[in-house]
Amino acid sequence: GYDMSPFIRRYSKYLNEKALSYRTVAFDFCKVKRSKEDGVLRTMNSEKLLKTLPVLQSQLDALLEFDCSSADLTNGVINMAFMLLFRDLIRLFAGYNDSIINLLEKYFDMNKKQCRDALDLYKKFLIRMDRVGEFLKVAENVGIDKGEIPDLTKAPSSLLDALEQHLASIEGKKSAANTPTQATRYVKKYFFYCLFFM
Repeated sequence: GYDMSPFIRRYSKYLNEKALSYRTVAFDFCKVKRSKEDGVLRTMNSEKLLKTLPVLQSQLDALLEFDCSSADLTNGVINMAFMLLFRDLIRLFAGYNDSIINLLEKYFDMNKKQCRDALDLYKKFLIRMDRVGEFLKVAENVGIDKGEIPDLTKAPSSLLDALEQHLASIEGKKSAANTPTQATRYVKKYFFYCLFFM
């Protein structure tokens, strides 16, 4: 029983964070409508998106704090909590992915402050991709069907470079090597590399 308590506390923390997210944005990130044309997170305007993404990131962070290894999952209670989190993770990260695509599509039309915030959110997304990858490795190790585990393909580093150069150019720090048109090509390349969840 003692071995379970840290995981039960972490799972409870995640549920609290999920409820707080719902209270803040008035929808469930795990159940939100997804589609390129009229998905909530894909069509959200820049201002609302910049306020919504940190809420989504906090919920994802709370989920990833469950932080268990394959060995911990021999306990039935811990295993069940992990499975419920795995199911939420797939949906949550799909919404996160949609939000980032939307953010990148709008990036070159944003003002300086919005670009700065958007770049910060994108960098945090890259860090979380690594953490999500670790969570999914545990899922694979405990026998979750590989067909249920998405392949997280990272965007090329040239995308981050293009975003940083664009911000530098509008801040007037230095002349950017890439024009917005060239940088937009990197964003389009990202969509090729990007994982589109079912």
